[in-house]
Amino acid sequence: MALASLSSEELVMKLGAAGLELSDEEKRRFKDFEVDGETVSTGLTDHMIGQLFEKSFKKQVKFIKIVQQLKQSQSEEPSESQTASPAVSQEQRTPVPFPPVFSLPKFPKDVQLKLDNKEPCHKINSYRHKIIRVLQETMAQHTLYPSNSDYVSVVKALISKYPFLRDAEGNGYHTWHMSLKRKFKTERSPLVDEEEVKKIKIKYGHNVKSTGEKEASCQRASRSVADEDRVSLIGEDAASINAHVKTLKDQYKKTKPDAAVVDEKMKQTFAWRRMEITNGIPVADILGKYPFLRTPSVLFQEMGQMHGVADFSRCFQDSFSKIVPGVLKLAQGKSMIEGHYMDARKEAIAESFCDMDFRAALVLLPVIFREKVDKYITIGQGEPATPYPTVQILGASDWKRIFTEKRIFSTVKIEGSEICRAVGVEDGILSAFSAYFVYNIAYPSHSRNTLLFLQRHVLKVSAPGDKPLPTAVVRIINLLS
Repeated sequence: MALASLSSEELVMKLGAAGLELSDEEKRRFKDFEVDGETVSTGLTDHMIGQLFEKSFKKQVKFIKIVQQLKQSQSEEPSESQTASPAVSQEQRTPVPFPPVFSLPKFPKDVQLKLDNKEPCHKINSYRHKIIRVLQETMAQHTLYPSNSDYVSVVKALISKYPFLRDAEGNGYHTWHMSLKRKFKTERSPLVDEEEVKKIKIKYGHNVKSTGEKEASCQRASRSVADEDRVSLIGEDAASINAHVKTLKDQYKKTKPDAAVVDEKMKQTFAWRRMEITNGIPVADILGKYPFLRTPSVLFQEMGQMHGVADFSRCFQDSFSKIVPGVLKLAQGKSMIEGHYMDARKEAIAESFCDMDFRAALVLLPVIFREKVDKYITIGQGEPATPYPTVQILGASDWKRIFTEKRIFSTVKIEGSEICRAVGVEDGILSAFSAYFVYNIAYPSHSRNTLLFLQRHVLKVSAPGDKPLPTAVVRIINLLS
């Protein structure tokens, strides 16, 4: 009997005869999911097979092997009709090519209803996953290895029909493209034990870095001196710069420095300083030469001059304030720190809610990207867990006080050395962020998404050659839009 003509019950018996022992629950699934010979002949995705055999990789692999054997034996014994018409049988064995214009399939009723009503259902993970699954299964009928143009064709069709599903940033479909690509990768992944994967990686040289291994120093970024900064170097030389530096050092020793003089000398030495930092002068040497960079206000001025922002701190506060409610909503229940914030808020007066919420959203920002808060901000005077710019809170011993009290002392450290002191959590975090640019430090992997979000979405700071934002960042921007 041909494989395609088998009923669900006959297919189960065939599998049993081939040595695949099925439990009563697994047999029921074949019937409930309408998995018969025709379904198997057409082709099941790895996801579908996983649903049939939920708790056994071994049965999944054995099922695939038996089905391949059944198909092979059937092809080796052509039927009468196949013998009579070889041209037709060859055509039947040819895979259906990927269509030049992709037609969207029907989605599950709950998803389709929301799409028809133009509801932003992609902001809810369960609905988004269903959309990706249906698209992947439809594409898999043509190929398990789509080309880039195939992916683009599908996701463009999706957002063309449902424009409210567009990404808030970039080309509009980047997150859909990446999600679909990952889905195919997952479905194609071999069903082998995790320990076996580790053994293979070790065998072929894929050594995993020890989680306890700590970086000793920061990686420098490849940012270069802007053309306009090079122009401003005209008229300055080593002698004139040294004179300006001497004035700055003299002012720094004073109890009340002359703000106008400091501002003028920092501007006159700006282009020279940018060139020195780009050439790799250590942070400690820069601070020794330009001591006012130890103050948050001058760090902010430096950032503002680098990116043409008149009031960098105010710009940051205005922009971040707009997304505070969204950030707190996304962070809800995802961190013990968020629980401390909620406890502090219950005990606070209504007039302080605005400041507390801003502070909490800023502290909890890494949580929504599944990044560690302790590599971004810590409590106490111990050595930071990372050499990269880190805020250490000195004026409080618990998170409740941090959220409650506005004027808490903090310090920013790079490679274990203090580079700046600030009053308030907000200025501490903004100073640490500014330090990445002022000292030309590359973003570390453990905080990259958080820092990219602050840079590109909150502060709208970009530079020529910037890569597209990671999918994780664009998804958060979509949810906050």
